[in-house]
Amino acid sequence: MEQDKKDIKKWFKIISFALIGLLIVNNVSVVAGFITKFMDIISPFVVGAALAFILNIPMNFFENKFSKITFKKGKKLNKNLVRIISLLLAIIVICFIITLIVNLILPEIVNVIKLLIENSPKYMTEIKKFAVDITENMPSIRETIQNIDISNAKFQDQAKTILTNVLTFSVSFAGNFVGSIINAIVSLVFSIYILTGKDKLKEQSKRFLHAYLNKEKAENIIEIGRTARRIFKNFITGQCLEATILGALSIIGMFIFDIPYAVPIGVLIGVTALIPIVGAFIGIAIGAVLILSVEPVKVLTFIVFILILQQIEGNLIYPKVVGDSVGLPGIWVLVAVAVGGDLFGLIGMLLGLPVASVIYTLVKDNMNKRLVNKKN
Repeated sequence: MEQDKKDIKKWFKIISFALIGLLIVNNVSVVAGFITKFMDIISPFVVGAALAFILNIPMNFFENKFSKITFKKGKKLNKNLVRIISLLLAIIVICFIITLIVNLILPEIVNVIKLLIENSPKYMTEIKKFAVDITENMPSIRETIQNIDISNAKFQDQAKTILTNVLTFSVSFAGNFVGSIINAIVSLVFSIYILTGKDKLKEQSKRFLHAYLNKEKAENIIEIGRTARRIFKNFITGQCLEATILGALSIIGMFIFDIPYAVPIGVLIGVTALIPIVGAFIGIAIGAVLILSVEPVKVLTFIVFILILQQIEGNLIYPKVVGDSVGLPGIWVLVAVAVGGDLFGLIGMLLGLPVASVIYTLVKDNMNKRLVNKKN
């Protein structure tokens, strides 16, 4: 009888999943629209939770420092006051870092694009000469290039129009970025609520789990939470430290090789290093354009130097700083970044990797436990 009940439950689950799968397949557009709408609704809360986690790292640092302050007769600062001060300082620190980075990088990029617009005829002449030189063994192509009249006013106007459009796009992108920051205020408010009441939320979550689940399941979920917290904290602190080291080494190396824009490009490389996979290419591309505007001969030196530095960073610095906490196979790193970026933009690209790492770690641990149980 007991076996019959288990079989009935098993078949009920199979049939239920099959029906749900059939409904999804037959209503793909409806389901996709629902998912998109659902993601739009929860996005501010997801971003707010992510901000809370990031802010909690410097906030914990300040809380630990302030909690050690002792006045006469052994009195200490009020715990709630310490929390509020620590949260404000954490927000100020993050805002200061973002403002400093934007002020270091954005003006230089805008100035370089303006310079490219003004000097476009000169650059076109140099590009044509270079193209003619490298097509020496290809007479037909070389002749076509030589016949291009770059002194023609219409041609120069078109070149300036293209560069002007690039500048407009850059300014528009910056405006959208600022707009995103403004929109994030809603998420920031949500994150503040989380951080000011984090101890209470933690206790309530534990009580909720133990109230509605058996002890084993509740403890498993709590352990999953601890694993996620550890991986995310290690990833964020490790990535920030690694980006700082990479940015500093870039600045030092560029000064040694006398490459222009050492500070803004070094900061840019450090910032883009926070984005897995694509960040390195973004930093190199923008840096090369900046250098090209003033000293084209230094571009190759810059690219070779940064590529070598990134190899050293990837093989020596990154494993030591970040460790094995996000040890995902390469293919899953790519999937995590792509999916995270598609769902939540830049924040998704940044946090997609640790989320995937949490899932990967939990599945791996569960698989190992099952294999051990089977052997026993």
